[in-house]
Amino acid sequence: MINPSLCISCGKCERICPKNGIFIIDNVPIRCYHCEGNPCLLACPKEAIKRINGKVVIIEEKCIGCGLCALACPFGAIKMSRIAIKCDGCYSLEKELCSSVCPTGAISSLDEINEKKVESTVNKLNILKRIYGLKS
Repeated sequence: MINPSLCISCGKCERICPKNGIFIIDNVPIRCYHCEGNPCLLACPKEAIKRINGKVVIIEEKCIGCGLCALACPFGAIKMSRIAIKCDGCYSLEKELCSSVCPTGAISSLDEINEKKVESTVNKLNILKRIYGLKS
């Protein structure tokens, strides 16, 4: 996720991205959110977009450059060149590079956010269990 109010437009995220899949417009880093609904994946006529390790990834060898995925993306996070270009969430690495170089924490790893959401949900459930006298 991205917190635009923390972005200082330093460009470190753009420069470190191996896919050139992140760019800054009006002080807001734009990158793929790896949506659950996968509109880009659904729009691709050649099945050139897959979900791998929880990330939405373009399979470059299959991409025909039609641009339907870019039109379908609700965040404008897909650029077109000869083929579609987007953030792949560093799916083959242990951590997203852009979030690791962001000096202000404007870019949070989706994994970190998911972990925090799970932790928060578990805490809320435990409180409810105590309130209603249920066993943990």
